[in-house]
Amino acid sequence: MNRELIINNWIKTYLIGAMSKTQAKDGGSGWRVSLQNELDKRIDKNGNPIYTFNPCNEEQNKVGVNPIEYHKKVNGWINTGHNDKVAEGSDLIWEGKHYIYLDSNNKPFLKVIPGDDFYVENSNFLICKIDPLDAPCGTYYEAGYCRKLKKPIYVLQTMKREEYSESFVGWVFASGGRFFNSQSELLEFLDEKYELKIEEIEHKIKEKE
Repeated sequence: MNRELIINNWIKTYLIGAMSKTQAKDGGSGWRVSLQNELDKRIDKNGNPIYTFNPCNEEQNKVGVNPIEYHKKVNGWINTGHNDKVAEGSDLIWEGKHYIYLDSNNKPFLKVIPGDDFYVENSNFLICKIDPLDAPCGTYYEAGYCRKLKKPIYVLQTMKREEYSESFVGWVFASGGRFFNSQSELLEFLDEKYELKIEEIEHKIKEKE
């Protein structure tokens, strides 16, 4: 039996930060998994879960391999001059993937896997982490876009404020965002601002069915 949940009114957040070149050498997954595990425990005042756009999971759905392997492929295309493949991969990441599949009766259905622009546009706020030795790129595009949309950027601070790009710091404050010294401080803030409380995910999903 199909299980469908309409999440239009759920609080959503997008976890942004470096993936191809990270200090932790983990494709950016470590801090995202840790934070998402905590967010998954929470519900809003209407009893809805928090939906997290985690690009480490979403990207594989679009390009077919995990982020570390994908970025190795991109570097290979760049080194060999396959600019068409670089462009195609970029479009999949940012625009998403649209395709047709056939059901058991050969009836066609459109499937859409959203791109990174969609995650920014449909999030209530973004959460960012940049370690000192990270090499973020798309992160800055997303932060600038978030400023334009006036969606708050909440930053898990890993270095002195003045060591971040001045433009990035400006985007954070202009978006209505702020910096946090720890994950626990961020979660405490989110709980208060968005009226969240902790509840096990098994209960949340069963109540929505």
